[in-house]
Amino acid sequence: MDLAFLEMILLRFTLITLIIFIIIIVIYYWRSRKTNNNYLENKDFNLRYFIQKQVDHNERTIGYECLLRQQNSDGSWTLPKQLDSLPLQRIVFLLEDTFKSLPTEKIRLSINLEYNQIISSDFQYFVRWAISKIDPMQLSIEYTSAYGPKYINRYLFESRIKDAKKYGMEFSIDNVGSEMKSLRQIEWMLPFVDTIKCSMRNFRKEDPNTWLDLNLQSWNKISKENNIELILMGIENQADEDLAKFLKIKTRQGYLFGHPENPKKLRVKTDVEKTRK
Repeated sequence: MDLAFLEMILLRFTLITLIIFIIIIVIYYWRSRKTNNNYLENKDFNLRYFIQKQVDHNERTIGYECLLRQQNSDGSWTLPKQLDSLPLQRIVFLLEDTFKSLPTEKIRLSINLEYNQIISSDFQYFVRWAISKIDPMQLSIEYTSAYGPKYINRYLFESRIKDAKKYGMEFSIDNVGSEMKSLRQIEWMLPFVDTIKCSMRNFRKEDPNTWLDLNLQSWNKISKENNIELILMGIENQADEDLAKFLKIKTRQGYLFGHPENPKKLRVKTDVEKTRK
């Protein structure tokens, strides 16, 4: 082999190695900056979980959903941005106080997590911790595919969920929409999904001529075919409630049954109701 040719090969190899090394450093630096700039990790931001109840067709409470809120300067509470940037350790800290205020009933407790939180190496610990804290309640982890990243590691995601389900966790897809892409995003998950949640807000038509790829009956059919429970959210009036009854959707959630509220107030009301009984 010609010496000059060998030198050229070695030079190219060195350059390629150097480029790969620089790319790795840039990615590591970018991720470190993202973590350091994570505003949800800032302890000065007041975060709290509110609770909204889920009811059955008799309006009997059969579950609660934990909804994360951030307090604004005017004292109001709104949904924070960049939920996927909140570390599971901070969620544990926030839920610790929330769990103390929940009634001890054998009903479902739903907690929303994002993609990065589910694929985290801490996810299994989080699930075991939550189950031990809320017993006898049933833990349901909810994932909103519409807010997830464009490219996900399906193998890792499915592995995390299936391993967690061995501890008794349920897995739910939250807030599916009326477009066909909403189904395509979750179709591969259906074999390990326990519940699907639809919101009335995604299916209300301002114009009756508007075409919906998927309506509530479509999701009702998909759920039954895959032995999945369907939950209807965003029920705000009697017309919404009548539709849920017509479609025979048993589990319901929305302002008609109660707004999200401080769990401490919820515990007080529950204790009063028990005393009256």
